[in-house]
Amino acid sequence: MKNNHNYSPWTLCMAALLACFCAIEAGAASAEASRLEAGLAKLGIADGCQIVVADERDIVEDTAAQMMQRFLAKASIKADIVAESKATGEKQFLLGRDANSAAIRALGDKGDIRIRDVSPEDDGFHLKQVGKQIIIAGANPRGVLYGVYAFEDFVDSGAAGALDLKKVPYFRKRGTGLYLIDVAWGAPLNPIPEETAICLSRLGINQMTEQGIGGALSKSVKSDIFPFLPPPDPEYQKQVKAMSKLFRRYGIDMYALVVEPAMIPINGSYDSYPKEALGLTKRSLDWGASGEGLAPTLCVSSPLGQEYLRDMMRRFVREYPDMKGAYFYNLDVHSWLCMPGLCERCKQVCTDSPPDSGTPWETQAKLVTLLAEAAHEERPDFDFLFWGAVHFADEPLKKLIHAAEGYNGLLSSWTGADRTLMVPNAAQRLAPCLLSQELCKERQIPFYMLSEFNNLEAVPKSLPFPYHVADALKKYEQWDVKNLMEVFGIAAEHNSINTIITKKFEWDPEQPIEDVLADVSRRQFGEPAGKQMRAAWGEMKKAFDLWNDMQSAGFPLAGSQFYVKMGTAIGGLPCSILREEALVFNLDGMTPEFMDKMVAMNNHLGQAASFAKKAVDAASSKDFIGICNYEGPNGRPTCKEYAELNYASIAIANALCTQRCNILRAYPLLKGIEKAREAGDEKTADEQETQYRKLVKQDIKLQERFCDLLTDFSKMKPCYTRTSFTEKEIADHLAFTKNKIEKLKAYLAKTSVSSQKS
Repeated sequence: MKNNHNYSPWTLCMAALLACFCAIEAGAASAEASRLEAGLAKLGIADGCQIVVADERDIVEDTAAQMMQRFLAKASIKADIVAESKATGEKQFLLGRDANSAAIRALGDKGDIRIRDVSPEDDGFHLKQVGKQIIIAGANPRGVLYGVYAFEDFVDSGAAGALDLKKVPYFRKRGTGLYLIDVAWGAPLNPIPEETAICLSRLGINQMTEQGIGGALSKSVKSDIFPFLPPPDPEYQKQVKAMSKLFRRYGIDMYALVVEPAMIPINGSYDSYPKEALGLTKRSLDWGASGEGLAPTLCVSSPLGQEYLRDMMRRFVREYPDMKGAYFYNLDVHSWLCMPGLCERCKQVCTDSPPDSGTPWETQAKLVTLLAEAAHEERPDFDFLFWGAVHFADEPLKKLIHAAEGYNGLLSSWTGADRTLMVPNAAQRLAPCLLSQELCKERQIPFYMLSEFNNLEAVPKSLPFPYHVADALKKYEQWDVKNLMEVFGIAAEHNSINTIITKKFEWDPEQPIEDVLADVSRRQFGEPAGKQMRAAWGEMKKAFDLWNDMQSAGFPLAGSQFYVKMGTAIGGLPCSILREEALVFNLDGMTPEFMDKMVAMNNHLGQAASFAKKAVDAASSKDFIGICNYEGPNGRPTCKEYAELNYASIAIANALCTQRCNILRAYPLLKGIEKAREAGDEKTADEQETQYRKLVKQDIKLQERFCDLLTDFSKMKPCYTRTSFTEKEIADHLAFTKNKIEKLKAYLAKTSVSSQKS
């Protein structure tokens, strides 16, 4: 039969691409199935086995059984999940705890399984093959799930040797957040895919501590005390409840940020609030506010204000039953206490804090105690954590944390302020951290070290710096830290190197890093490409090591260092080097040594990008990465795609660091021009203007190269998992950079005309 259809070249091209993509996906599934079948065959596992669970079990143990069933199905092995009292046959996967499984207790009595010496508070497990049974005994339900993941890894990596693995993580709490920084600035909360929860669970994360979720309690619940306030967004409430329920299934305890006292203006005004509930503070304290006038705030010394806060806290605990706890963090952005000198009620309470203090410790202690007690009245096991070290000087902090009651744990970074992506060799825990840690020992409650190992506003998404991830965890171990919390966490879709290293070293911080990186690079990139990528990581180590003499958070690898940061998550791309933008930050205290380090870091980033690009060229486009914690709709990435992602984030860091260096170069020139002109020294001003114009010309070329990089990224689909930028981010960054180029060219044209006239 004659085919009368006329297909356009575009249609044929898309059809070919789709066929190619489907072939790659089929190849990945086939290769994985073959690998798993071979590993399971070594253990004598075939159809006809059962997954046996305790009659009475936790929801996480149900998840563990389902994950085992799903894993076996990848190798075409069908296994039913049955309760212990109904189990038959000898070929069994036995999942459970000494506390709820008679079979595991019997194995423990004989000494075949050793789990009784592990605390139920730890997520330990013993995985062992005993005859025709695979035993996965957990110290707690989460340990059972982790044992299943360990079995998967054992089979996936070749099932070499006898199956007998007992593990207990060194760090007890391993908290992180989703990569949802934009949520903190008003973006909607989107549904969390189940594959994201699985990924976090596979990474051994047992707490979700997302800063972007939550905030003012009025975002989540409504009180009758202030009936004029608008109700929360039902969609937001639905998503938070669904998220906490989902995470609970995978052994991840969900925590919400609580920020109080916080007030919502009604029609741009606070007139709706009863005057007896209000106090005053200075507007200049509020980030983003203009002027030096007074501003109302909810008074925590007011009986009505206290009644409202207590009711809201209780409602939150009651209405979000799958929420494990909250961490309290305030006195930032839009939440402030009354100044004692401006509020008669607070003046009576604050007998030690100065009248002009925006952070009176007495009322802060009252607020923490009130919220913690309200939460525990509703649910005694609600975990109320307090992060207050960042806002108080040493002595007021000491008084605060001793006076406050009811909290279940304290948080602090080693700096006592912002988090950092590395812990320099010269780092010493500052007083706020030490005070918090000491009081936690005294009260026998957990201390959490606030830390970042993955994504912070300081660096591009999923930038690989594995040496310093491992190094930071070793230093936390030396400081007797057992609990960790990342505020902003991972981009699960990236399967980043840092998350793999974080997991390994959170469980065992004493491993030799070189051995680990050799194994990881081989499995993720293949042997030739892996060597090149290890060289790239070596340059990243050199780049970070330049800051090893720093004793505080004031360096480019800490949060909120906006004038030198290389990331785009908060604040976007670097500004232009034009006068009206480059002089926004006060850099008068910048030393030549700091500038030298920035330039040296930039050089190492450039070398790292070069090695990473070689890894892309050497990586296979047919073989798939060996460690894959996130298996979303696009499936397991190829080694080449994964190398592209690692190269892209390094290349972005290099490009943005170069731009930041130009801002640092422009600042003294612009200041010098101003100073010379004010002094009437036109000759010096003209000389510096000439140098500045030369820098502008160089910067234009730099911005054009960045546009070329972004344009190349736009062609790599799917962009997000190959470049770390979404298509929209790439388009927005291109537009921003092109606009910057136009402004720089306009400046040159304008000053060129002025020079000719003079």
